[in-house]
Amino acid sequence: MIKPLKFYPIKILVFCLITLSCSETKSQKEYFNDLGEIPFDGQLDDKNFKLCNEDMTIPFNYGGFGLVYEGEKKQLVKTINNKFNYPQTKGQTGYITVRFIINCEGQTGRFRVIEMDLNLKVKKFDKNISTQILNITKELDGWKSLQRREKKWDVQQYLTFKFEDGILIDILP
Repeated sequence: MIKPLKFYPIKILVFCLITLSCSETKSQKEYFNDLGEIPFDGQLDDKNFKLCNEDMTIPFNYGGFGLVYEGEKKQLVKTINNKFNYPQTKGQTGYITVRFIINCEGQTGRFRVIEMDLNLKVKKFDKNISTQILNITKELDGWKSLQRREKKWDVQQYLTFKFEDGILIDILP
């Protein structure tokens, strides 16, 4: 049996409302949501940093390999804490994430900085803090290449720094 036509406009209206409510709004763009490959950017990246396989980098923690740093996280945290020096500053609370790639030779490049408040909304930190965190991350030299099945891989890595009023209180992962 065919339903009367009077129900079709209601179905179209419901469909349109659902579609519009699911579309991205301006307020949703306040949240950072761009993760994935880190393509080369001639204005940001060292042209001498080369990947072994430009078509594929392994996401962090893929297959359970975890952090590939000499001395593991304990040494990484110790190194960063020894280098970070910034006075306590009200309002400098949230997260700074530095994403980068470790190539198959253990070299790092393609650094990207993401700054968020505690609600994961885009936020700008004092430039002295974010620049210092980026430079410390770039200077870390204990990264190891990932080897699986007798092959070396390029790996996407990230470090997230949690701040409360300018004090570095945690480093993730």
